[in-house]
Amino acid sequence: MKKSVLFLMACAFQVGMAQTNPIVENYPLKAMDLVLFTFGMDHPVNIGTVANSGELNISLPNNLNSIPEEAKENFLSDTAFVMFSKCDYSNDILSESENIKAAGGGYISLSSKDNPYSGLIFMVTDEDLVPWLEDTYSNNAVVGSYFELVYLIADFSYQGQCSRKVSNTENDIIETVYTYDLKLNPGYNFIEYKIESVLEHAVPSMYEEGVFDNLMKPRTITVSSTQAVPPTTKWIGKYF
Repeated sequence: MKKSVLFLMACAFQVGMAQTNPIVENYPLKAMDLVLFTFGMDHPVNIGTVANSGELNISLPNNLNSIPEEAKENFLSDTAFVMFSKCDYSNDILSESENIKAAGGGYISLSSKDNPYSGLIFMVTDEDLVPWLEDTYSNNAVVGSYFELVYLIADFSYQGQCSRKVSNTENDIIETVYTYDLKLNPGYNFIEYKIESVLEHAVPSMYEEGVFDNLMKPRTITVSSTQAVPPTTKWIGKYF
């Protein structure tokens, strides 16, 4: 029995030692701060660092005492707009008492004294999602997850469903169904958008009149809160 306990303790120790911080692969820059511009370029919110090796150390702030109240008021909006702007009739989803103030976190940006906007980081489970996130109209969506940060002033919970319908052509409507399961705390929270299924549509080209591109569009997306980004997530850097 004693040997079994010692063996399990050794395994647990090895697992703990194996857990490492996420890494931005092929990171080409020097060590930098990780910041969010939730409240504008003049008031960056520091959420950690990236080392020369690309290793990330993320620590979301417990408070925003360094951000002026005026800046907070300018950038805070209704939760209905922040969380449900992708839905049709988003203003009807929450009651007045539920519709607390919130703000989208924006991209995680790379910042240094010499260059306060050196690049940004995408959080995805499939690297093919990055082109779609950069241009959702002209690129293919794929099954997988992407992550965002959102800031709230109070606790917020919501379970429900909504949809977005876009008239693509005279005979085709692109419909995306969103299923929400959110339990958010005051401060910054990670949100996972999991594309569960995609559907091909013939989409008018942005570059040639009368030409259509066959593109995959999200059909169903599950939106949930998560305490931390899963270890399978890829951290993809874009540099300026």
